[in-house]
Amino acid sequence: MEQFMLYNNSLEGNLPDTLANMKIDQSESSRNKLNGSIAALCSSSSFLSFDVTDNAFDHEIPSQLGNSPSLERLRLGNNQFTGPIPETLGNISELSLLDVSGNSLTGPIPAELSSCKKLAHIDLNNNFLSALGKLGKLYELRLSQNGFDGDIPFELGQLQNLQSILDLSYNNLSGQIPASIGTLTKLEALDLSHNQLVGEVPSPVAGMISLGKLNLSYNNLQGKLSKQLSHWPAEAFAGNLHLCGSPLGKCSVRRQQSGPSESAVVVIAAICTLSAIALLIFGAASLLKHKQEVFRKASEVNCLYSSSSSHAQRRLLFPNGSVKPDFKWKDIMEATKNLSNEFVIGSGGSGIIYKAELSMGETVAVKKILYKDDLMANKSFTREIKTLGRIRHRHLVKLMGYCSNKGAGSNLLIYEYMENGSVWDWIHQQPATSKKKSLDWEARLKIAVGLAQGVEYLHHDCVPKIIHRDIKSSNVLLDSNMEAHLGDFGLAKAINENYESNTESNTWFAGSFGYIAPEYAYSLKATEKSDVYSMGIVLIELVSGKMPTDASFGMEMDMVRWVETHIEMQDSKRDELIDSALKPLISGEECAVFQVLEIALQCTKTSPAERPSSRQACEQLLHVFNHRMAEFEKTNIDSYST
Repeated sequence: MEQFMLYNNSLEGNLPDTLANMKIDQSESSRNKLNGSIAALCSSSSFLSFDVTDNAFDHEIPSQLGNSPSLERLRLGNNQFTGPIPETLGNISELSLLDVSGNSLTGPIPAELSSCKKLAHIDLNNNFLSALGKLGKLYELRLSQNGFDGDIPFELGQLQNLQSILDLSYNNLSGQIPASIGTLTKLEALDLSHNQLVGEVPSPVAGMISLGKLNLSYNNLQGKLSKQLSHWPAEAFAGNLHLCGSPLGKCSVRRQQSGPSESAVVVIAAICTLSAIALLIFGAASLLKHKQEVFRKASEVNCLYSSSSSHAQRRLLFPNGSVKPDFKWKDIMEATKNLSNEFVIGSGGSGIIYKAELSMGETVAVKKILYKDDLMANKSFTREIKTLGRIRHRHLVKLMGYCSNKGAGSNLLIYEYMENGSVWDWIHQQPATSKKKSLDWEARLKIAVGLAQGVEYLHHDCVPKIIHRDIKSSNVLLDSNMEAHLGDFGLAKAINENYESNTESNTWFAGSFGYIAPEYAYSLKATEKSDVYSMGIVLIELVSGKMPTDASFGMEMDMVRWVETHIEMQDSKRDELIDSALKPLISGEECAVFQVLEIALQCTKTSPAERPSSRQACEQLLHVFNHRMAEFEKTNIDSYST
């Protein structure tokens, strides 16, 4: 057994002991009424995902879960687990998401979790945990409704990748809000409400430029709020009786009983004089610096080697990652002969892509986007940096860095080079050399699964969720092992469900003709189901070898209708759905081909509500892939036995 799928039923009772010692890669038992221990399900050491959320499981979390180093997503939320979080979870090197919210867990958060270098999402809400511990470099941290007391750790300010939310609400935290929290410049939501915090609101908190949601209500904070906090609603500070200033009520002013003494006046006058002199010196220095800046502005070059921040310049953004800080504008220009057309390898929705073989022996892909006024004014450039800079997945293209040269009028995004080009190249383009062979069915099915896993990650495991909006075969790139990587995030849009999101992306058209969902064409409103539709078109391409706009469909029919009409036919007409390059298919493959087409038709339903989610489509494709491999192995065994 490789998959254990029981999700979204009304199953009751305990798990059978017969599950012990089975090799399971994916376990999905969420949204049932199962209870008892999950120990029988945890004996496998090859888990990739494990989900038992929304059940009534109890006992302690089995330490055996730490025996699966490849486990990426561990979801145990909304059960009745007790006891501590197992220290063995720190052994899961690939762990990226941990959700144990809504249980009755106790004790500290184990320091061993800091060994999980890829751990980006932690949800520990609604437990009885007692100490924060060391949590490493996170993107999201939810710790509300626990038993945390004492001061907020100063070390939280070191979580510089924290972006989605820091939630410490409904605890018993005391002391002052550490000023170090104000250094979390990427943080979009901060909730410290319903604690016993005291003192003033630190001025660095007012300067958190990315913050879109703030809740400091129902503490014991006091003093006057900074003017920089006046734009927040009063509800953000409600329940702090000794806090005043806009947006709360005015602060009362007490009259001085007597004026300042003569000596105090002398001291104040001296200080004012010295301050005026210092200001004059500072102003002169600033003016000189400004003139120097204007003089060299035309030839300004900025290079960064990752992309999770839009505010810093000339510094490493992922110092402990795999980024190599040796890209230079000059090297890229030399490698591409100043971005000559002979090095063009493709184009995306927002720019031209070049191949650059750098002098240090590394080959990268470089996307050129025209510079518009300021580095962050170019929306496609900014969007791709913000999107790719914070996500990491084996089936999403890796952004290695970016450069901007205002004098040259260009922005450059630097990607990991995909040496086998795009799926479109392999299916539709005549091979440039005889070395390039056509894709067999096993390779195409593997690509389909990889694409689905990448889209599933964007829709279900990113916070906030991401809609790609331009899924097509030319954006599915292949590495040296023919693994699929979804790229070109210049049109991607993040969905923010907690507070007002950017609506700019709904006001202009995004996508590629033939891949666009019908509802998007007239509403210009993209959803996850729009991406699912586009993915379904790519699945049809992989099977049929035809472009979505193939002339053979005629004027009255599109690709989806063509598949619907032919799949019900018999013999040769039905076989027209299969790319001639795939024939002849070996035993078991033809069945898999039509199963993929059926999934594709589900993904391309006219009504978005009738389409599966990307997670459901991914699970269906994985089932086809695993079943196809089983059939292939069975065929081989049968051939040897005859």
